[in-house]
Amino acid sequence: MPAHPLDGTIRKDFVPKDDYISREVLELEKERLWSEVWLMACREEQVEAPGDYAVFDIADESILVLRTQKGELKAFYNVCQHRGRRLKDDGGGNTGSSLFCPFHAWRYDLDGVPTRITAREDWDGCPHFDNADLSLKPVRVDTWGGWVWISMKPDIEPLLDYLSPVPELYNNFEFEKCRIGWYVTLRLPCNWKTMLDAFNEAYHVEGTHPQVLKFGGMGKKVPTVTVGRHGNLRVDRNITASRTQALAEGGPKVDIRATLLASSKEINDTLHALQTEYTVAAAERLMTEVPADTPPAEIMATFRKFHREEMEKAGAEWPAKLTDQDVAEAGGTWHVFPNAIILSAYDGAMSYRSRPDGDDVNSCLFDVWWQGRYGPGRQPDWTHETFNDPADFKGRNPFLEQDFGNIRQVQRGMRSRGFTGARTNPYQEATIPNFHRVLHSYLNGRPQAQTAEAAE
Repeated sequence: MPAHPLDGTIRKDFVPKDDYISREVLELEKERLWSEVWLMACREEQVEAPGDYAVFDIADESILVLRTQKGELKAFYNVCQHRGRRLKDDGGGNTGSSLFCPFHAWRYDLDGVPTRITAREDWDGCPHFDNADLSLKPVRVDTWGGWVWISMKPDIEPLLDYLSPVPELYNNFEFEKCRIGWYVTLRLPCNWKTMLDAFNEAYHVEGTHPQVLKFGGMGKKVPTVTVGRHGNLRVDRNITASRTQALAEGGPKVDIRATLLASSKEINDTLHALQTEYTVAAAERLMTEVPADTPPAEIMATFRKFHREEMEKAGAEWPAKLTDQDVAEAGGTWHVFPNAIILSAYDGAMSYRSRPDGDDVNSCLFDVWWQGRYGPGRQPDWTHETFNDPADFKGRNPFLEQDFGNIRQVQRGMRSRGFTGARTNPYQEATIPNFHRVLHSYLNGRPQAQTAEAAE
């Protein structure tokens, strides 16, 4: 074992196991990572009305994101300045016009200024006991794509610069117009990076999601590219792409209409995201309104036309500027350093966020949002659900359950003397060693700057 957990060499085909199992790495992350980056905290609609708040916990820190009475978005460290009691210990809600500490009844307005200090006169004559010293400590807050992002680093670069090129590539998807369809948090028996890496490649599809292969869209190697801190999994959301190509090359004939219908139903039934009722309805129309011998390109154009019609029929807004070229250039999935993953689709976006679970290096908190496009009055009446054991989630989302099925044994296996590190696929898993290389730059105290150049 290396003398120091960061002494292990990272190559394009190797990540040392200490990144996933070392408690020293976990402590370095608390000291040098989480306070130096932009982090996805919540969706804007979670803090939409005056008094709305959301609590975002990351390692030892807790951040309170809220909407003031004037409609401003603010974020503070979630801690009373008196004795350090966390002001909010739930996930979110509405706090009215003030923040109340239940320990000694101190109260703050939504700008973080104390409005009541019990027996304040007892501090008369004490230095540094004024509102400037006693106000809640702010953190940076900004928005992009309908997500609220926070940073504990006061002089961090602007959010859009940090996220680049993701906002530019996703601009026409209009994620800010999407609304939460469902939102869950799971406590999973693995390191937060073990979980994140599992969603940072499609190389696992053959073993984990074999049912997807029958539709052809994932039947070939899925490349990954890295762009500075971030990584892109270039899944082609056109699930019939390889089938269409086979037809063009004289391969076996398939009914693209039937493939579209079967695949959209599969994803809608098992993932409950990305391919929605709009997609299914459009595919059903293809079967009855478009002849089977229609040229593939025409089928796909008609499918997209039907897709838009079905969405608008339900009163939802189609992203009018979004083109097939935008979808191709964006790719299917972006990993935003350090711990967020965004999956794009015509019907909305999925968001994954992986976090450490306190001081347990073998446990993490994994958040999943589906943000869809809904007509007025048609947004689901969602609640944030938390599952402390993967077994409690069984039957809720068969597709994600396939992913969760491996992680306990992966985390256990990495602790074996017979395992030295992950042998990452240089083509299909390039995002993983890049992520760990950037992580090490932060943990070594030399954070890597973002660049706009992509490299395979």
